[in-house]
Amino acid sequence: PASEEHGAVFVGGLGRAWHGQGNDLLEVAARSVPIDFWGYGAESWPEGSALRTRFHGEAWGLDMYRVFRSARIGLNRHIDAAAGHANNLRLYDTTGVGCLLLTDAGSNLAELFEPGREVVAYRDVDDLLAKLRRYLADDDARREIAAAGQRRTLADHSWPVRMREYVEIVGRYSA
Repeated sequence: PASEEHGAVFVGGLGRAWHGQGNDLLEVAARSVPIDFWGYGAESWPEGSALRTRFHGEAWGLDMYRVFRSARIGLNRHIDAAAGHANNLRLYDTTGVGCLLLTDAGSNLAELFEPGREVVAYRDVDDLLAKLRRYLADDDARREIAAAGQRRTLADHSWPVRMREYVEIVGRYSA
């Protein structure tokens, strides 16, 4: 679905009922900075909303990875149920393909990535807008952080690494 380079993108659940707080923030940001959206649930937004105006349909699997790979910035927000923790797969999907991840500042984010060096975190909509503008304009900084994020994901957050951790955990309790 993404044949040209995109600035900032978001791929995921866009419904207002399940992801209200995070998607409200994306809608507000999209009124000031162009953000392209893929996913499901866009029909819950009014016809003229910035989110719905820049909605491109669904993108899953390889199509999702192509969208992130064609983007300069991949946006992330966690659902309300995450309770302030960084824990969704979009963290790894985005960084794994070498796209700069701009994510909400979860309390445990520093356990997964080094903010400012491997990913960029925002605190609120004003901080999100400032960082979107900065990294859309600064190709060198954006590429440097994206490359560091990709290295970290491939080294520490791949399925083989997670499966070794899983086997170790299960081994502790199965004796």
